Amino acid sequence: MKKRLLITVAASASIMLAGCGNGDHQKDNKEVKVSLPTEAKADKLDAQGYDAAMPVYSAVYDALVRYDKDKGVKAGLADKWSVDDSGKVYEFHLKKGVKFSDGSPLNAKAVKFSIDRAKAMNKETTVETLKKLDKVVVKDDHTVQIKLKTPSNQVLNELTQVRPLRIMSPHAVEGEKVDGKFKKAIGTGAFVVDEQGKEKTSLKPNKHFNNDHPVNYNLTFQTIEDGDSRNSAVQSGEVDVSGGALGMLSEQQLEQDKKNKDLTIEDKPSTVSHFMAFNPNNKTLKNHGVREAISKSIDTSQLSSTEMKGLFQKNVEFVTKDNQEKHVFDKKQAEQLLKDEGYNKNDDGIFEKDGKPLSLNLAIQTAEFPSWKDKAEQLQRQLKEAGIKLNIKTLDAQTYYDTLWTKKDYDLIFYRTYSDALMPYNFMNSVYRNMDSKPGVLADDEQLTKKLDEFPSKVSKDEQQQAFDEIFKHFNKQYYGVPIAYPNETFVLSDKVKSFKFSGLTDAPIDYKTLKVNE
Repeated sequence: MKKRLLITVAASASIMLAGCGNGDHQKDNKEVKVSLPTEAKADKLDAQGYDAAMPVYSAVYDALVRYDKDKGVKAGLADKWSVDDSGKVYEFHLKKGVKFSDGSPLNAKAVKFSIDRAKAMNKETTVETLKKLDKVVVKDDHTVQIKLKTPSNQVLNELTQVRPLRIMSPHAVEGEKVDGKFKKAIGTGAFVVDEQGKEKTSLKPNKHFNNDHPVNYNLTFQTIEDGDSRNSAVQSGEVDVSGGALGMLSEQQLEQDKKNKDLTIEDKPSTVSHFMAFNPNNKTLKNHGVREAISKSIDTSQLSSTEMKGLFQKNVEFVTKDNQEKHVFDKKQAEQLLKDEGYNKNDDGIFEKDGKPLSLNLAIQTAEFPSWKDKAEQLQRQLKEAGIKLNIKTLDAQTYYDTLWTKKDYDLIFYRTYSDALMPYNFMNSVYRNMDSKPGVLADDEQLTKKLDEFPSKVSKDEQQQAFDEIFKHFNKQYYGVPIAYPNETFVLSDKVKSFKFSGLTDAPIDYKTLKVNE
C-alpha cells in the first residue's frame, strides 16, 4: 500500500468562487479543466484509502481541521477542539447544519465511522493517529473524541491531510459497515463525482456544499501524463489549471508560458524538497563511506540555482540555520573515500571492487516531475567523471511508486518530501523509520528509528526543537539523502480563471470554494 502523505506549502489560501444557489443550473455552469499527471481513479475514491489521485480527494471530502502555515490549525468540519492534559484525548465540536452530498447530516457517528474505517483499512501504517488509536467516542451528535493509547503531538497535523482521515458518509459503503465494500464517494466537499474514466473524470457541484450554496462551475480532471503534452494543453486552452501536484512543468515550459498573454503564472514558496535517496537493502549502499562518496561526487550547484543546504527547505518547521548542513561537493575526497573502501579505477575510469564495477540504477518518473529527467542526466555525467556508472531508469508513475514502496528494485531513487503539516516528522517517520525490525523505506537505522519513536510524546516546543536538532544532526552525518532542488509551488492558469491562490496544501492545491471563474 502506498503511504505517500503528502506536503503543505508556505502560502495560505483563498481561491474563491461565489455560490450559485442550487444545482438546477449545473448544465449552464462553466467547466474548469484541471490536469492530472496520473489517472484520477475516482471509482476508488474511498476517503480512508490510498488508491485515487491525491488532488481528487479534496474536491469531494473535507477535513475536520485545516492547516495554515501562518495561523496553524484552523477550523474545518470542526469549529473548535481541545486536547486534555494527558495529550491522549482530542475532543472535536462539529459545525452544525453541514450535509453530505446525499443530503444526510454530518454528525459524530460519521466521524467515528471514518476514523474507525481508516484504522481497519490501514493496519500497517505510519499515521500516528491510527497507530496509537484506542477508540473513537461519540459524546453527542456534534461532539466526538479521539482517544489514544499514548500521547501524540501529531493528531491535528494528520487530520488536515488529504488521506486517510477525511470524513466520508457511512452511506458510501455497503451496509454502512466500517469494513463494508466501497460503493461511491459521498463527502461534504464542493463536488460529486459525475462521470469517471481513465482519460477524463467529470464532477458536478455538491448542491449541499457550503450550507446549500454550491460552487457555480463544473470540474473536470484530465489525465495527461506527459509533461510536453500537458504544457501544450495549457497553451491551447484545453486545460485551465496545471502545475504543482496537478502536473509540474519544467522551467523551460514555464518560460514559454510566461510569454503567452492568455496565461497567468502563480508562483508560491514551498516547503517541498526533491532529493536522491539510497536503497537501504542494497549491500553496497549500506556502506556509509560509499554513500558519502556518492554524495560528495555531486555538484548540486549545477542542478539548482538555489544553494542546497540540507534535505529540508529553510521554512520547514524545526529547521534552523544551524541544523541543516551545506551540501559538500569534493570529488577528490569522494575518490579517496572509495579507495578507502577497497575500490580502484579500471581501464574505463570506473571504480570497481573484486572485479565488479560500481554501477548503480537510478529510478525516476517524469509524469509528475518532468524536471527529473534533466537532473538525472546531469547526475549521470557528474558521477561518470567521479568514476561511478549511473543507469537511469525512467518509469511510469504507477511502476515508480510500486518500485519505491513494494518491489524496491532500485539502487538510487529521486523522491520528494511531504507537505507543511507533515514536515518534517511525518515524512521522516514514513520513509526513514524501521518497521518491525525491518529496514525503513529509505534507511536502515535503529538509532534514527528510536529518535523518531520518541518525538511524538514531546509536549513543549522547546523539547520538540531539541529532539529535531538531534535527529537532523544524526541524519546529516549518515548521508541518507542528497538534495537536488527546492522547488516552488508554480501553477499555470488559463484566462478562464479569474482568481486563484494556492491553498497551502501541496497535495490539494485548489480551494474550490474560493476559485473565481470569468463569466
